[in-house]
This record gives sequence, structure tokens and C-alpha cells, in this order.
Amino acid sequence: MLAAVPVGGAATALLAACGGAQEGAGQVKPLSGPPKKITLVKTSGGDQDAGWKAQFEQASKATKVTVEIEIDPDAANYYSKRIAEFAAGTTNFDLIGNAANQVRPLGLKGILANLNPMWKRDKWDTSMYYKADLETWTLRDKLWAMPYQFGGETWMYNKQLFDAKGVKYPTKDWTYDDLLAMCQKLNDPANNVYAIQIGQNTLQYMFGTFMRNFGGKVLNDALDKALYADDTNALRGAELNVDLHQKYKVAWTAALLKSIPSNTTPMRSKLAAMEVNGLGSYVAIAKDIGMQNLDFLPPPKGPTGIQTVRVAGNAWSVLALSKNVEAAWTVLKYNHTKEGMLGPQLEVISWPPLIWAGTEPKWADRFKGTHIEDVRANWQKNGQNQVTGVPEGDTVLAEMNAPITKALNGEIGTKEALRLSADAANGIFAKRPKELQL
Repeated sequence: MLAAVPVGGAATALLAACGGAQEGAGQVKPLSGPPKKITLVKTSGGDQDAGWKAQFEQASKATKVTVEIEIDPDAANYYSKRIAEFAAGTTNFDLIGNAANQVRPLGLKGILANLNPMWKRDKWDTSMYYKADLETWTLRDKLWAMPYQFGGETWMYNKQLFDAKGVKYPTKDWTYDDLLAMCQKLNDPANNVYAIQIGQNTLQYMFGTFMRNFGGKVLNDALDKALYADDTNALRGAELNVDLHQKYKVAWTAALLKSIPSNTTPMRSKLAAMEVNGLGSYVAIAKDIGMQNLDFLPPPKGPTGIQTVRVAGNAWSVLALSKNVEAAWTVLKYNHTKEGMLGPQLEVISWPPLIWAGTEPKWADRFKGTHIEDVRANWQKNGQNQVTGVPEGDTVLAEMNAPITKALNGEIGTKEALRLSADAANGIFAKRPKELQL
């Protein structure tokens, strides 16, 4: 996933209510009284777990709140356990690691504590955050999480392959016409080189970006109806995406990917000049092709200049059944001070959730010589994160994306795929449980 997954206009009211004090970059006072203890539960992050342990040890010293971390090895049932605990009326945890596609289902069930009153009380500075990110964790007047990482769709390219073909590098103002022309020049199928790989090419990610940038609608504002099958602009964007794979044959298809080892990607193997993916992919790419050959840019602009970009993130949520809400909030707030944000967590996140941190030398120096700032600025200006309110892999997403995959594979036409997809989604939306409805 992009890092992980706007919910209406709810965050606008939150921004107006809370913004402005710049306290988030300052100091957080330790809790008064005897030391407190909270327990955080998360799924395994491999090598990242040591970084989080160090981060919360630092936070504990600064806040006098001891943070115990429990790693849940059962990732498949991680959320169902939290739901079962809430139904039983008890929990052993105060904080949970949360994904954007889970926040609405958990929040509407009452499982997550509303942090908005504490943001308002402490005049926490919302202008430090990406608007689309706060919208992810907000519904109506409730803020259900504190983001710990942000990020999103990134277009990456291998300068060496552009140079070899004499193709000028793309810029932040490029268009989809530019994209197609570049791909046709970069394509070299005789040597198993196809110009581009579009990763995460599904409606909630990159496929949706193509439709939006052509002026199309994906879901309605209430997030309970799929609109793209009846939107001619959405169809135009979708058709270009499919045509890159099937008509122009400049994009890596599922069939072509079978020709290379499963433990690599075309761009890492220097068999693609461009890759569209979450930013986290850059680490492996840079290792294989050299950071000096890698650069970044936002998606192309659509025919009318639209340049939306899919953003996503992850967050910490306080459980509503916690008896230590204030202590948990104190720790989360510390993590977003300057001292806390630039602590050990900086080495284990995809991108800082605070705007200022993305330009801090301690973070930004790793991207020196690239145009990553164009990407970050576009996340800030044009980021969108339309959440369907259902978990990854659940019925809605699976049935929405199955026809899209068939179109990308050349099995059915694009128009038919959008109709089958939207009809399947709307049939499921109509049966959505009442507790998940706005």
C-alpha cells in the first residue's frame, strides 16, 4: 500500500477550530503526579519494531509515561480482535497502530477515542499537517487518530535509461500526452524493456488517479455510490491506463511480469524507465540502479490541468475503553514536537506526517539532488485520499477491482470493466451495515 487510505469535508471544521498556535513544534510538559503506564499494540514491522521501541523509550523519558509495546503476531485477525475486545467491554491496550481503511469502520463502531477535544483544548496546530491526511482520520467532528507516517503515489524514473534513448527528463508540469510520447521513445520490447510499470493499479490507488486527473468522479461525497461507470471523463482516464498496457504496449502487464524473477521489479532490473508506486519502493530501486540515477516527480497533469495525487498514511489511535486516554495523548503529542519528530521514528516511517519535517535536513538530505520536493508539494496541494470505509481485501474492493484487472489484462473492454465494477460496488454499498453508513 502507498503507506496505507477525504472523508467528506469533516477536517475543514477541525482545521478552522484548532489551527494556529505552533505549539506542536515546541515542548510537551510531562504529566504531573505519579508516573503513568500505557500499552500499545501493533502488528510486526520487522526491523522497524526496534525503531519504534527506541522512539517510545525517548517519549517515556520526556513525558513520564511508560509505553509498553506488544507485537501481535496474528496480523490477519488484528482488527477483529480489537472489535471482539470492545464488544466484551474490556481491553488490555491503550494505543493501537491503525490503517486508514480501518478508521471509519472502527470509529463508527465507537471503538476509537475522539481526540478532537484534546486538540482544541491544547490548541494543537493543525497547520503542521497535510490536509488530506487529517481528513483521512476525521469524520464529522471526530478525530480518531494521530498520524505517524504519511506518503503517497510517486512517479520514479531512471535517468540512465532516459539518457540512453536521448529522451528529456519529465518535469513537474508534464502531461499525459508527454507521458505517452516518452513511453513510446523509451520502449524497447526486443530487449524486454517496457517503458513503465504502474504499481498498485487499482481503483483506490493509481487507476483512480488516472480517472480523477481526466476530470472524472470515482465515488460520491457520501462514499456510498460508485460514479465512474457513468462519467465520460473517468472513462477517458481509464482508457489511457488500459491502452498503455494493451494498445500501445509500453507498460508491463501481468503476463510480462512472469518473465522476470518474482523477487525484483522491472525498474530494479533496469527493464523499465519508470515506475509508479508508493515512495517506499525507492529504497530497493536506489540500491539496484544507484541513487544518482533515480529521480521523482508528481503524476502528469490531465487535459484541464488537474494533478491530483493519491496519498495515504498510518496512525496511532487511542482505544475508547482505555483508562489512560490523557497519558496516551501526552505521548502522541510529544512524538510530534520537534524533538520527538526528529527522534528514532524518523528512520522507520515512509514520510513524516508533519509538513515542516519533510524539509528538515535530517530527513530531506537523503533525497539531495532529486526533485522529491515537487512530489511533496503536490501531496500537500493536490493530495486526495478518498476512503471507501472498508478494509483492504474486503468484498467491495475485491469486486470493484476484478473487472479492472481483466481490462488491464486485455480480457474485456475498459467501458465494460467500469460498468461491471461500479455495478458490483453499488450492489454491496446498498447492503452495507447501518453502523458503517454516514
